[in-house]
Amino acid sequence: MAQFDYEQIAVAAGREIDNGHNGHVQMCFPVEWFNEELPLENKKGDALDKALQEVVNTAYVVPKYFDHFVKPKEGPPELPPAPQPPKETVLIFSDNQGFCKKIFENAPDGRVGARKFVENTYELDQAGMQELIGPKGWNIIIFACGIDAPASNSVADVIEQNTQVTEAFFNLCKALQRNEKSTKKLVVLTRGVFEEDPKVHKKEGLQMTVAGNMFGHCNTARMELEEVNIQYIDTDFSPKDPDELWPKLASEIFRAGSFGHNSVRVQNKGRFVARQVLSKKYQAAEQEFRMPSPGEIIAITGGNGALALVMGEWLLKQADQQSASGFSIKFLSRSMKISDANMPAWKRIQAKAEKMGISVEQARCDISSQEATDEFIKSHTPNLAGIIHSAGVLQDSMLMNLSWEKCEAVFDSKHRPALFIHGALERFNNPNLKFFWVFSSVAVYGNMGQWNYSGSNAFLDGIARHRRARGKPCTAIQWGAWGEVGMAATMDQASRKRVDMGPMPYFTNAEGLSGLEAGLMTGLPYFSVFKMNPQIMFGMIQPCDSVGACYGRNFTCEIVPTNIAPSLERKHYYTALRTSYGSYSQRPGCKRLVYDTHIAPKVAENEKEWGEDFRQW
Repeated sequence: MAQFDYEQIAVAAGREIDNGHNGHVQMCFPVEWFNEELPLENKKGDALDKALQEVVNTAYVVPKYFDHFVKPKEGPPELPPAPQPPKETVLIFSDNQGFCKKIFENAPDGRVGARKFVENTYELDQAGMQELIGPKGWNIIIFACGIDAPASNSVADVIEQNTQVTEAFFNLCKALQRNEKSTKKLVVLTRGVFEEDPKVHKKEGLQMTVAGNMFGHCNTARMELEEVNIQYIDTDFSPKDPDELWPKLASEIFRAGSFGHNSVRVQNKGRFVARQVLSKKYQAAEQEFRMPSPGEIIAITGGNGALALVMGEWLLKQADQQSASGFSIKFLSRSMKISDANMPAWKRIQAKAEKMGISVEQARCDISSQEATDEFIKSHTPNLAGIIHSAGVLQDSMLMNLSWEKCEAVFDSKHRPALFIHGALERFNNPNLKFFWVFSSVAVYGNMGQWNYSGSNAFLDGIARHRRARGKPCTAIQWGAWGEVGMAATMDQASRKRVDMGPMPYFTNAEGLSGLEAGLMTGLPYFSVFKMNPQIMFGMIQPCDSVGACYGRNFTCEIVPTNIAPSLERKHYYTALRTSYGSYSQRPGCKRLVYDTHIAPKVAENEKEWGEDFRQW
């Protein structure tokens, strides 16, 4: 059983030279889905006990680990018998595909008490949700509407279904917030949201993105609904062997000891957990970013904003390095007004572009409807070579004060326009389109007061995964906190210091762009760019007494080493199990869905082409 090399990971997380040559700290962090099998849950609720006992039985490989808990005299120690779990009452907001009914037909014996299937979820408002939950609440609430399909694969139908699902979940979260102590467990089921298989995406189409935002909503809800443990589960879109899958899904819902400790994908091919990872191994894909040819066009939405202008300067730098000219960059916005703070950057862009023979302009464009987006895309077809969707608005508010109107405002600026662009590109062929970036945010992994923003950005990630699986360009960049542009540039010193003393401090433009370049080298559909404060992160992830704390430390355990479990209490069994196994990336034969799909084939191509030189790199 491998143990963490704490020093190596600590250095990599905070100080490793990113990419080996550009002199900046590690700034790029993809998310990997690692295989982690656990026994099926049962009537006794001791599936986790069995897995940990197996580790204990071989503890002599790493005997000092279990010395913290028990001193074996003769042979391995025996874990105490698991207490019989009580039957749990369950409220199910059911799906219309029949998944939930099949799951409950395969629930562990003796674990389900009273249950109620809700078939009219979309007709319920917050009061209706509150009435269903009642003053006593339920042991488990299952929200499975993310499994439902839209009427068709059209953008309009996907948006309509997504709106129904999202508003229903919004009403549920608001109802739970009013009485958090009434319900301890919330399960959210989706299907195909993180699927990598191109065959599935080509067969099923855009409907696979319809619940992409649920992952982000869950991550912020997990922070704000502190009394509610949230278990996110994504499964196969169309299971090849459903009779084998239903017991696995039922097992995940009724797990004793690890419920809510991970975001999980439960598939016919196995059980997988989400982990943030360093980008260096993924950069071995060595993907190049190529500038447009003469006559081609790059379009940037939110073009009068600070981040769009940062991208403009970066694009000109890349063009200079690649000796590219003769193309144009259109900075798109509805107002075309550039603030006084952003005017110096725009002047620099104009001056440099003129010298390089590149056309730049602030242009009027409204992407708030499919018709307006079609008009722009059609008028520039077939010359579009790149699109950057950087537009967006913030309507932050804690759940207790969040209104549906604030949600709509964020959606209308983020994932809905991205869908409109996707729809237009499907109708108007631009064969030389090299890149389509959608600017997401690290808020997809949870941020207080950003339930709406977290979800909308998570949907952007889903669009990127879907397009890439279909062989079309799209990349979602989950940005952290830019420190030299936007609100941060005018922030008072005290407020800025508070952020800089946090786990993800502000980064400079140079650092942010180095993270972008590292991510582009991976060729992945999505990745995060942020700066880490290792000492603060180490301190934040040490607690493991609550499910929420365990979720955070599990998600980051590949980049931030965690301490062993403080005791062998049952609530620490999963922590004991995970830390005993050590790093997932160092486990022999451990499947990595993202790496195996996107990186391994590119690495194999590079090794074949460059041989020993590439292996040394």
